[in-house]
Amino acid sequence: MELHDNYGIGAFVVVLLSLFAWFMLRFNEWRFVRGMHKAAAGTRLPPGSMGLPLLGEMIDFLRCFKYSKTPDLFIAKRKKRYGDTGVYRTHLFGSPAILTCSPEVNKEILHSSIEEGKFSAGWPSSGLLLGSSSVGVVDGLLHKRLRRHLMEAFNSPKALALHLASAQPMFISALEQWVSKGKIVAYNETKAITFRNICDVLVSFKSKTLLDTMEADYRGLMAGLRAMTINVPGTAFHHAINCRKNLNRIIAEELRERKLMCTTDHEKKHDDFMQILIDSTDADGNKLGEAEVIDNIVALILGGYESTSDVMTWALYYLAKYPHVLDKLKEETRSIRMHKPEDELLMAEDIKSMKYTAKVVEELIRLSNVSPFIFRKIVRDDVVINGYKFPKNWRVLVWIRSIHVDSQYFPDPLAFDPDRWENFKAKPGTYSVFGSGQRYCVGNNFARTQVMMFLHHLCLKYRWELLNPDAGFAYQPHPKPEDGAEMTFGRAT
Repeated sequence: MELHDNYGIGAFVVVLLSLFAWFMLRFNEWRFVRGMHKAAAGTRLPPGSMGLPLLGEMIDFLRCFKYSKTPDLFIAKRKKRYGDTGVYRTHLFGSPAILTCSPEVNKEILHSSIEEGKFSAGWPSSGLLLGSSSVGVVDGLLHKRLRRHLMEAFNSPKALALHLASAQPMFISALEQWVSKGKIVAYNETKAITFRNICDVLVSFKSKTLLDTMEADYRGLMAGLRAMTINVPGTAFHHAINCRKNLNRIIAEELRERKLMCTTDHEKKHDDFMQILIDSTDADGNKLGEAEVIDNIVALILGGYESTSDVMTWALYYLAKYPHVLDKLKEETRSIRMHKPEDELLMAEDIKSMKYTAKVVEELIRLSNVSPFIFRKIVRDDVVINGYKFPKNWRVLVWIRSIHVDSQYFPDPLAFDPDRWENFKAKPGTYSVFGSGQRYCVGNNFARTQVMMFLHHLCLKYRWELLNPDAGFAYQPHPKPEDGAEMTFGRAT
């Protein structure tokens, strides 16, 4: 009798657990999808799954990106399961979302639908971590106004001259320090020099103590942007909020000091991007407010620091593995130096003449895939694209990574081939590393120029060799060689 009782209890537990698992898998479907299939005629929700309560499909996302290190499998599994529709529903980063991964739909969302007011910026943690007044968060007329100010700050001849004069001595000094070390981890070294460079160019910060404090806060801020938005002590998001408060305080203090300086008899303005922002006016003579300056300086440092340094790491990695590309790059570098005094820095006209270097940079940006997707938020009812309903207040993940490594659009996509950009223009929607349309990144030329300067001085006098050329890759929070591209570094003979 006891054996039968135990068997009955065991069977009951199995049934109970099965029911619980079924309920857990259906809960998000009931919560977010119920009733939405009754959409307008000819429309329907995209295929997909809403995953588990609270977590959604984050477990599968982390499995692909962090644990199995097969990020492209995340999209491949959905194509296999639901068909190659290029549009799927999901629940990621704490929100129901539509995931798009076709060039046509991506282009529609990033370009046309933004202009029509159907979508807005959509980072899950944007208001708290990026700042409610930053250009990456605001919409409409305010976005256009901020964008005009930032375009002036980034793209004016004065801004380019400041960038060239400030960045190059830092790169030269850093490369010499790498020689003295003999062995470096490129990921760490490029992070350090890029952060110091961008803080100098944007806000003229030079104190090592201050920069070390800020860099730690920016690392925390970046980790929070890729985390679940759970504001509980001990979580990455909670830590990121505190980091953001620290950065606000530092930039606000600098802004107040500059305003105080302007009231003295001996006014002395800084030559940096922050001062250009402070002084810039729109067509009506209006200047940016204090919160707008602070939010955008914090956001610009974040955007320029992480992505640019990652591209530099991949530059060292790929050039070590593709010596024929490095030889062509060195040839162009030597041709530029032939017409300049030995120690003269690059000028704006030199940057324009670096045609092959520009192709190398474009290929590095494509392959590095620093941001695998772009967030948007649906702000209007009944948005329909390709027959699929995009529900209001859901987020959209415009998945660009899978397209950048798709052989349909880039032949032999995993090969590092700068020559692919010779007389080549990517099809609309297939190359969106800096976004598209009204929200195209205002700092795209700044980032490209910075990498071109770095490559020029790198190829002049130095040699390097990977210690682990077959090291695997890590993809969370951003792609990098698993060992950080550890290498020997010395002076070329």
